[in-house]
Amino acid sequence: MFVAVVLLWASGFIDPQFVSHVYDENPMVLYKPLIALQNISPIIGQLISLIFLLLNGFLIVKINHSLRLIEKRSVFFILLFVLFSASLEEYRQLNPLQPALTFLILGTASLFKMYKKERELKGAFESGFCFSLAAMFYAPAIYFFILAFVGLMVMLPFYWRQWVSILTGIILPVFIVFACAFCLDSLSSQISVWKINLFTERHEVFDKLFPILYSLFLALLFIMAVIYSYSGGLKKVIARKCYFVFLLWMALVLAVYLLSPYVGYEYLFFGLLPASIYVANYMLNIRSRIFSEILFILIILFAVLVQIFPDTVLVL
Repeated sequence: MFVAVVLLWASGFIDPQFVSHVYDENPMVLYKPLIALQNISPIIGQLISLIFLLLNGFLIVKINHSLRLIEKRSVFFILLFVLFSASLEEYRQLNPLQPALTFLILGTASLFKMYKKERELKGAFESGFCFSLAAMFYAPAIYFFILAFVGLMVMLPFYWRQWVSILTGIILPVFIVFACAFCLDSLSSQISVWKINLFTERHEVFDKLFPILYSLFLALLFIMAVIYSYSGGLKKVIARKCYFVFLLWMALVLAVYLLSPYVGYEYLFFGLLPASIYVANYMLNIRSRIFSEILFILIILFAVLVQIFPDTVLVL
């Protein structure tokens, strides 16, 4: 995995490039200090991005260790996450997606820990709080508030105090940010930043050949992994519940990307986490080792092609 990280991110340190997006030009409150460091030196930005990548990998390992989502002892899913994260240049440079994902992972982990704790309130509050902090880095992460409530329904029977706890956790960071903005006489600018990040219509064209082919291949692989998981591949009840939450996670990402004109293709980054877990579970457990190795070779091949030919345009 270390070799993969070095090879995929080395160019960013040797010749750092930074393509500015809406969320960079109008940074959210927690992303603003990070983009300020990026403005000092692009290498610092690359380093921050890499640190969050490794942090997210560590958090996923911790979740898998505590819940055994993948029965076989392996960090293969982290290697897949690294390879998938290299699919677009925007994912490798500094962006608010990686830190937002950190808090989405923490919030989801809090939901998972509530399994069979039908009167647990602390975990519900922590989950809502973490999901809200994710939106402080990347405003469109606000759509994951839906996952917080739906995920709670998947993990536990309805208990109204838990719903209130999640809602309180979501509201608290937002209240603090706007209260501070009011006290500093910058409320209007804070509202403006939210409006720009949430309601700026995007007209991006996703027409790069190899990223498109890579995405289609990963989509097919993910579908195969889902079919395997729900046709006997998941044995434990808690594993089925957690995987179903990740499936809802993926459905949310696709729905927001396809239906909202206010998010760009960078939103698909959030789908890399459930894809990594599902695909790793599939490839580690299918009986045909040869087929699994062929799939892995194809993943590496696509990852390499995306790096070598990043600007090849699809011509119809």
